[in-house]
Amino acid sequence: MAVALYARVSTDDKNQDPETQLYALRNYCQAAGFEVFREYIDHARAKDWKRRRSWVELQKDARQRKFKTVLVFRLDRAFRSVKECVNLVEDWYERGITFKSLSEDVIDTTTSSGRFILQIMAAIAELESSIIGERVVAGMARAKAQGKKLGRPAHKIDTSEVIKAFEEARTYSGAARLLSRKGLKVTPGFVQLRLKRRGASSPET
Repeated sequence: MAVALYARVSTDDKNQDPETQLYALRNYCQAAGFEVFREYIDHARAKDWKRRRSWVELQKDARQRKFKTVLVFRLDRAFRSVKECVNLVEDWYERGITFKSLSEDVIDTTTSSGRFILQIMAAIAELESSIIGERVVAGMARAKAQGKKLGRPAHKIDTSEVIKAFEEARTYSGAARLLSRKGLKVTPGFVQLRLKRRGASSPET
C-alpha cells in the first residue's frame, strides 16, 4: 500500500528536526510492510500557508489518488484545528484515502473504531462552533440593550482636514490618498460623505 508521510517543524524552534518525525514514520511503514510513496516536509508554522508548500502538494496528490494513506507523527503537525482535520480527512476518505496519526493512535480511519472517533470529533467541533456563535449573538444583544454602539468606530478626523485635502487633490480618491499619507486611513466614499455633510463644493462627478 502506498503511503504519504508528512512531517512539519516550526520555524520558531531552530532545534526541531523533521527527521525525528520521519524516523518513526518510516519504521512504522517498514514494520507494516507499507510502501512510502513520498515524504512531504515543511519548515513553517501551522498557519503559514505560503511556506507550507509540501502540504499543498500532498493535498494535490491526494486529489489525484496517488497514495492510499496519509501518515503523520502527530495531528498538530498537519492540522491547525479539529474542524480542519475532520473536514479534510473525511474528504480523503471519500476518495479512498485513509489517515493515521502515530501519536494519537485512536485517529486511524483504516479501522471502524478510528472512523467512529473521527465522527465524535466532528460532532464536538460542530458543537463548539455553535456555542461560539450563540455567545457572539448573546454578547451583541447585551451590548445593544446597554446602549453600546456596535460596528467599527467612526473616524475621528477634523472635517477641515478633509476639505483641505480635497481642495488640493480635487478628487475624492486623491484626497483620500493625501489623508492616508498622514496616517488617516479613509476611503474616497468617506471623503465624499464628509464634504456633502459640510456642504462643500466639489467639481468631481
